[in-house]
Amino acid sequence: MMLALMMIVYPLMFPMLMLVQTEGMAITNVHCQKNISVKYQVPMTKTRISTNTNANNDSNLDEQELYIAYEERVRWDTVQMCCPGYRTIIFGFCEPICQDPCPAHSYCLEPNKCRCKRGYEHSHHPNKQHQLICRPICQGGCPEHSHCVAHNECECRPGYKDVSSWFSLSLSCERIQCGLEQRYDIHRRACVKIEMSMEELMQRVAERLEKGLEADTEQPLEDPQLD
Repeated sequence: MMLALMMIVYPLMFPMLMLVQTEGMAITNVHCQKNISVKYQVPMTKTRISTNTNANNDSNLDEQELYIAYEERVRWDTVQMCCPGYRTIIFGFCEPICQDPCPAHSYCLEPNKCRCKRGYEHSHHPNKQHQLICRPICQGGCPEHSHCVAHNECECRPGYKDVSSWFSLSLSCERIQCGLEQRYDIHRRACVKIEMSMEELMQRVAERLEKGLEADTEQPLEDPQLD
């Protein structure tokens, strides 16, 4: 059986229905109807005249002979297919296609349209690419010196550490205290030694020398006549 497809696509016949919303995709039953022509063959019984020669009187006898011939037919069928902008996945369901990958914490809802996942909201801070930015939602907000890093999950800000007890349900953040001549590096998340340039070093030495001279001038001078 040979199939001949005709590119005739009719408008959307069924409304979109959200069936499953997972972490990374939306499964829908959006279908369009399309007419296709199907070519097939039908067996037909036909007759034909065959001539047989008689061996006794050398006469020719015409006889009818039955045979099977296949004739081609064409029928039109209506099939369902995913509408433009969707692709077929398992069990005949359709998945929307987004040409550009959706940003973090979002999924493709409709063709070339992304939406934030559950537990995240659209950020109103504009960016250079004007892309969708999804930020996490923490019900009730986060404690002082902490910020929301995932859905209902808070974390201490850089430069602060978690000092909450194991039986406490709330997060408690405290500033990290570094030792002398150290500072907290937010990228390394650790206290590192302060590295000064030569100019800064000379300025530090000058400040200490100045403090030492001031201390010397404050001491009273001894009277030589007392000796």
